[in-house]
Amino acid sequence: MTESSPIPITRPNATAIAQATNTALGEDKLVVVPVYGDSLSADWSLEQSFQTEIDLLNRAYVQNGRYSIKAKSLYTTGTLYFTLKPTAKQMFLRSRVQGVRFYLSGGPLAINNDALTVAVVGSNAKPYWVDNDTSVQFDGRVTDNEPIFSETRLSFLGINTAIPAKKSVEVTVWLDSLLYDPTYKYVTGFYLKTDRASVPTFYVDQVSLLLLPER
Repeated sequence: MTESSPIPITRPNATAIAQATNTALGEDKLVVVPVYGDSLSADWSLEQSFQTEIDLLNRAYVQNGRYSIKAKSLYTTGTLYFTLKPTAKQMFLRSRVQGVRFYLSGGPLAINNDALTVAVVGSNAKPYWVDNDTSVQFDGRVTDNEPIFSETRLSFLGINTAIPAKKSVEVTVWLDSLLYDPTYKYVTGFYLKTDRASVPTFYVDQVSLLLLPER
């Protein structure tokens, strides 16, 4: 098991507001839906990952259990991309999904807090991931060659310094804090994006979605 880092967490105001909202609702009351914990959920795929060598049964830098995900960038830029399959038994309404949570480690190397970004993606048409889905748009905004969904650095997510070597840090992406994201109906995926020069290899464990309870 990797040692969880005691890095103090400070957040920009927008994130602090989102955190307060979730605390007011009772963060401990949120429903935790596992995506990866020793194995990848049958509802999810990593097939859309880009230029990344993936080991789902890695035994080093494990936060909990027996395995973690090892992601090694093969070229300049790599993404570890979790996408919801069309055969998934559960759909995730954006109105219910509050956050994405995971543990992150650089293994033997530190990860600078501006060297890795996280994005959450969605759809207005399908409750699962579809290639070239154009159902989500910004009214009046030109997005040619620009991502629709914001790629957010760890520094904005509350990681206020580098993640030390041989330690893991819990990262929570509160969706309401992603101020530059569009409005959409379904959460269909999320990804971690790195460049090989800054983060040649990283380790991810205990990946989950945090949902509001059903009414």
